[in-house]
Amino acid sequence: LDECVTLAHALGRRIGTELGLPVYLYAAAATRPERRRLPDIRRGEFEGLLETIHLPERTPDYGPAQVGPAGAVVVGARPFLIAYNIYLDTSDVEVAKVIAKQIRESSGGLPAVQAKGFLVEGQAQVSMNLLAAEVPPLHVVFDEVARLAGQQGLGIVRSELIGLAPEQVMLAAAAHYLKLQDFRPAHTVEGAIQQALSSRKL
Repeated sequence: LDECVTLAHALGRRIGTELGLPVYLYAAAATRPERRRLPDIRRGEFEGLLETIHLPERTPDYGPAQVGPAGAVVVGARPFLIAYNIYLDTSDVEVAKVIAKQIRESSGGLPAVQAKGFLVEGQAQVSMNLLAAEVPPLHVVFDEVARLAGQQGLGIVRSELIGLAPEQVMLAAAAHYLKLQDFRPAHTVEGAIQQALSSRKL
């Protein structure tokens, strides 16, 4: 992460200098505590930034204090984010919105979880960003959504990953539901092969 912070600053500096765009740094790369969260930087959106970018608290970290035709840029360094959605067996989007509010960190729910409720192709969906891949574990998030849905007399139809997730997260979920103790990547065929190849290279 420290290396990513260094790279974020280098990239931000280049964008500001070479492209002439205002650049804000967030998460672990933030230069100010109030800029750690992306929603805080985005507050007011494009129109709000046009009116406030000249203020000291809105001065960009790199580049001009002026919004150009391409807007502004945010560059950050953070742990791996998992985009994860759970579909409920209902078309009532309000249920998904209530569950999303209950589980997201900003409402007192699970740490490092952002969530909203949507209606997607006729099904209520709890859409989430897990900001720290293993805190809480994916299976804990799933179980909590299932518990809250169960309180409404509902179940889960399916879930989906948008993009990538670390292998360890998926293995931890499998180990949890299979009740495997002390399960590690080396217990898989692929993991054992990788370990053997790494040993040979050393």
